[in-house]
Amino acid sequence: MRRPTRREALIGGISVAITIALSVFIILHREYLYEIRRWGYVGCFVISVLTNGTFILPGFGIVFTFTLGGVLNPAVVGAVAGIGEAVGAIGAYLTGYAGRGLIRDSNSGLYLRLSNLVDRHGSKAIFFVSAVLSPLFYPFAVLLGTLRFGWVRFFLATWAGRTVKNMIIAYLGYFGLRSVLQWLGMNI
Repeated sequence: MRRPTRREALIGGISVAITIALSVFIILHREYLYEIRRWGYVGCFVISVLTNGTFILPGFGIVFTFTLGGVLNPAVVGAVAGIGEAVGAIGAYLTGYAGRGLIRDSNSGLYLRLSNLVDRHGSKAIFFVSAVLSPLFYPFAVLLGTLRFGWVRFFLATWAGRTVKNMIIAYLGYFGLRSVLQWLGMNI
């Protein structure tokens, strides 16, 4: 097993520190996150970055996107949440990039299967995994960093997949939440 270079260790240390800091922030100040709802689209972006860049509240971003899709323009909410989640995913990617020396030299079955999947399907695989509701995206992003997959291609495929996913969620909120609120006599 090879040791990470200084650059890899620095990038990994910074990304792990940011992930830990965001997680601690979310835990300690979760009541303030509800105030972000008042920020509208900016709040949607911030929540999407925070929830996709950490393990703490991954489902909260979906609920937030669904809710905002019901009260704001769902196309804009989906697009903003998609870019926010793609930005948050860069932290997971950089964690894997910095730790690639620890995993790359191993011959584990998971590493070999993922390597083959990315070699065969590349950006299409990233798009698909990022477009579905799955708790496996964060570890997938970490492993893509270990595979030295290009970060620009990773970001663009993630952005496209996450935007599609969030557009669907926002429109579900638009049609579902709006219908329920109208049924209860609350006009938006």
